[in-house]
Amino acid sequence: MKKYVTHLKDLPSYTPAGHSKTTNYRLLGPGPGGSDRIEVVLGQIEHGGQADPHTHTYEEQAMFVMEGNALVETAGESEVVGPNDFIYLPQGTSHKVVPLKGRPLKLLIIYAPPLSSIQGS
Repeated sequence: MKKYVTHLKDLPSYTPAGHSKTTNYRLLGPGPGGSDRIEVVLGQIEHGGQADPHTHTYEEQAMFVMEGNALVETAGESEVVGPNDFIYLPQGTSHKVVPLKGRPLKLLIIYAPPLSSIQGS
């Protein structure tokens, strides 16, 4: 069953480049027992941190807000998001995420194809 179940406590954390006060855990991605088609990440950004403006050239990205609130800037537009909101970013869409005061921003993030297969991270 281990091939099909991932325990968060067993995963290493990492901070992606261009992100501050961010802790990510790769729940699913390329590699043994993983997926070559999608990547799923649990991410948390503390107030005072952010995902700097960036674009994913090859990947589509989707984010589901689990906790906290944030200002999301996409393609020159801004919107406040909170729990149970969903963000979809087609490939090539510039975006920035800034948590607002209060609880840390907790996101379930999906990339297709896997970001780690492109960048080797």
